[in-house]
Amino acid sequence: MSPRFTLLSLSLAACTAPSPPDAASAQVRVAHLSPDAPNIDFCVAPHGTTTFTGPILSTNGHMTGLPYGAVTKYFELPADQYDVRLVGPGLADCSTPIGNVPDFTDLPPIEAGDSITIGAEGLVAFGSTNPFDLHVYVDQTSVADGSAALRFIHASPGTPAVDVGIGGGVLFTSLFSDISFGGASGITGGYITTAPIVGAEISARPHGTFQDALSIDPASLPANAIATAFAIGELSSTTSPLRVLLCVDNAAPVGLLTSCNIVGGTPERAHVRVAHLSPDAPPVDVCIAPASTGVFDRALLKTLGSTSGLSYGDVTTYVDLPVGSYDARIVDANASDCSIGAVKDATGISVDDGETATIGAIGDLDPSGAAANDPALHLAVFADDMSANASMTKVRFIHASPGTPAVDVGLGSGQSFVKVFADVVFGTATAYATTTPVTATPVAARLANQSSDALVVPDVSLAANDITTAIAIGGKTGSSTNPLGLLLCDDNAPASGLLAACTIAN
Repeated sequence: MSPRFTLLSLSLAACTAPSPPDAASAQVRVAHLSPDAPNIDFCVAPHGTTTFTGPILSTNGHMTGLPYGAVTKYFELPADQYDVRLVGPGLADCSTPIGNVPDFTDLPPIEAGDSITIGAEGLVAFGSTNPFDLHVYVDQTSVADGSAALRFIHASPGTPAVDVGIGGGVLFTSLFSDISFGGASGITGGYITTAPIVGAEISARPHGTFQDALSIDPASLPANAIATAFAIGELSSTTSPLRVLLCVDNAAPVGLLTSCNIVGGTPERAHVRVAHLSPDAPPVDVCIAPASTGVFDRALLKTLGSTSGLSYGDVTTYVDLPVGSYDARIVDANASDCSIGAVKDATGISVDDGETATIGAIGDLDPSGAAANDPALHLAVFADDMSANASMTKVRFIHASPGTPAVDVGLGSGQSFVKVFADVVFGTATAYATTTPVTATPVAARLANQSSDALVVPDVSLAANDITTAIAIGGKTGSSTNPLGLLLCDDNAPASGLLAACTIAN
């Protein structure tokens, strides 16, 4: 489970702006965001003078320095341009820079009335892509009563530009987009004003992708709070992994530190794909809503960038969905929203962390006339197994042909037929069979317990390490359109754009 954190434990009285500096002063704090740097203290001098004051923490009785993942409280300084020298913790003066790190002499002037965060970011290790440096950010000090303010600062060295938003997976709604290392979200100051956030999930992902790298769940931000979320740590590190340092900028300080917590962790996600297996349905989209809410505000294909929907025989690539319980609705691909479903909604679809599943639109859209006894269009959920075997091949069969009775499926045809799956009825999936790989071998389906083949697909190859789903599709009673066929999906093959690697064989 991901670490859990909520800001609701803060009293609203604590969410008040720091005491404003006098007309000629500014407020400055320092954030230690470098995962491989030791504890630090700091000294400041008017630009170009080398007349350093400090060390700031030790002269205030804090002798252990500022550790990684901590932020000082605001200190009041005269408005000016400053140079900064980093020193070791517990020193009595500023004479010796820590690790012979040069003074930082190119920081911008600080204006009267400003509140400033100086972030110590990057890596001290030689040759780092993001070398150690100081970055300056202007902080917001007020927010409209009843609202909250939030910004995001990217301080994770080696991590590409990210998007940050509410929700996760295909339910992600962007708050901040394309934030690179050393950058802050949004316009000047980087904050957005938002309604208070209660029990939501906040996720971060590489810019332009659909897979979340980090999640805070649940995250809450009360009214009148001003908060900064710093991305810290490294993607591949076990000692300082990618996390969020969440600071309430206007909360009462804790001693000499700003009120901050390191939160977040690996997102909890299921992996879901959608298959259009109905022989008489036009292109469709599928809308997802948290169970029993009726809030169908997310059309899956449109979310992934497709305006044409999913056509018969198409299967999407796997997409991430936060763990939980959902309702699903089939809509016409051309529908402007999710308000009108084509058939009855599928409800109470529960997905767990790491689970992989296929949601199939199966049955006839119009089960009338000769097809009166065919199953009607609906959504069916099939659990998928993505654990491959290096020397064997895995295959399973799903019966989604509405006009076809129960079938046996096997390798070979005619007299050479070897049954693999027996008496499979419409709307069900078999367990996976693990076999030795086969090359250019016929696959046949015949009515259960019969000796003649109803369908033969020649030259099927199942390679070692492959996971294959074979799906009987088509065959609506009384229709020659979309006849009985076999949809073969290489489940663990790389996706082609939005679609899985599937082909129809008749």
